[in-house]
Amino acid sequence: MSDDEKMEFWNGLARLYDETLAIKEDILRLEKLAEKQQSAAHNLQIACEALRDTAVAHEKRLVHIEVVQQWLAEKERNREEGRQ
Repeated sequence: MSDDEKMEFWNGLARLYDETLAIKEDILRLEKLAEKQQSAAHNLQIACEALRDTAVAHEKRLVHIEVVQQWLAEKERNREEGRQ
């Protein structure tokens, strides 16, 4: 093996090492991004559940309001019928 071939081999090995380190750094960066995305997804899920609970509570209130309105309307009809 000539000196030029040895130098080419070592230079290639150095490039391979540098690329491997860059890939490792990219993997670590992507892992951190994935963790952030999972955290954001979890927070979004919690927010959606809270929003759903709020919507259910408001729907229940609306049902109660409708029942009271119906009761008041019936009471008013009965009162009007009693006058006639």
